[in-house]
Amino acid sequence: MKKLLFAALAASTLSTPAFAADWQGKTYGQDAIGVYDLSASVDTFCKFGTSNSAYGLVNMPTADTNYLGGANEADGRFVMDIQKDDDDTVQAAIGGYMIGYAVCNTPFTMKLNSLNGGLKSANTTSDTDFIQLVPYRVGFNFDGHGASSQFLPAGDTIVDTVNEATAASANIGIVVPAQDKLLIEGAYTDTLTASLIPNI
Repeated sequence: MKKLLFAALAASTLSTPAFAADWQGKTYGQDAIGVYDLSASVDTFCKFGTSNSAYGLVNMPTADTNYLGGANEADGRFVMDIQKDDDDTVQAAIGGYMIGYAVCNTPFTMKLNSLNGGLKSANTTSDTDFIQLVPYRVGFNFDGHGASSQFLPAGDTIVDTVNEATAASANIGIVVPAQDKLLIEGAYTDTLTASLIPNI
């Protein structure tokens, strides 16, 4: 019995130095507190949502979302009824496009671009009783930012600069004022682009 007890004690004594040796020469900090830095990178973006609709108000222009990318890209179309039936001069027409939601996660600039600076006829005449370029006003609003309706020249127009991230609905309104000018036969066209551009 004494031999067995001695053997067990010897085995216990021999195993202890092996365990303790794993900790020899280790170094430690000043406390048992670990501080960890966490980070994530978010890309800059401005996007229009896909819940969009269009409407006509005065002389009921056909306004819809079925053009180019359609409502999925906030693209649309206005077929403006600008010909006054009784005398063939320019009559008023008003339409709008509602972008259900839009977002910029950084400061941004609201911009409009008109290709022609108005509804332009492909046909011409030297008779000044006719109008070749029918100007129209555009309103572009986004969460209280933007501008009231304004005539656009051809090219870019800065509407507003916003110094914070914003998410809300947006609206584009088109107003063709009446004019005592005759219209030339054929199509009057323009391409209007509304943009939210990150300030980078």
